[in-house]
Amino acid sequence: MLQLFKVLVLPFILISLLSAGVIATIKIDYFFLENNLAEVSLTEIFQQLLLLASVGIFIWSAYKVEESRTLFILVAGFFGCMFLRELDYYFDMIVHGFWFYPTLLLASSVIIYSVKHNSNLINSARLFSQTNAYFNILVGLVIIMVFSRLFGSGTLWKEVMNDDYHLIYKTIIQEGLELFGYVFLFIGSFHQFRGVLGKVANEQRMKL
Repeated sequence: MLQLFKVLVLPFILISLLSAGVIATIKIDYFFLENNLAEVSLTEIFQQLLLLASVGIFIWSAYKVEESRTLFILVAGFFGCMFLRELDYYFDMIVHGFWFYPTLLLASSVIIYSVKHNSNLINSARLFSQTNAYFNILVGLVIIMVFSRLFGSGTLWKEVMNDDYHLIYKTIIQEGLELFGYVFLFIGSFHQFRGVLGKVANEQRMKL
């Protein structure tokens, strides 16, 4: 019975608590910090931290799992590009739009690496697509890159609210959905971490 609870119920409770945490973060930003979810806000910081943790997990995975190294470097590079894009506010202090150049450099580097080391890439991708890590990351990316943009569109809310529309509504909806997506991205990355950790432990036991 305890095993059934861990498999079916505990994930629901944990994801529900994380979802409530997203709402709590939005409320803290708007009501207590009164920053209107600007570029420097708790919401943005949590988004960046979750993304940075995901980057770190896939870099570590690439180091530990040689046969899937190319795939994990590609994933880490993709998340790294997203992370650099999230830091655009700070890069703009150098030159407006400066984030594009380090992002282009990173993307070019991982693509060149993957082209040179692609012998096991397709098989690695096929195996990865069957994991809980991939499913949660896929959900997170859809929320971040598609749903938050469509549902958080200013045009949509202007048509719905007419004269009652204020920009902060669009900002709260979009940033809240993005943070929710980053939560799923991190959950997927955490599954990846556990999977690689288990694989490494099994390999060490076999060597003994």
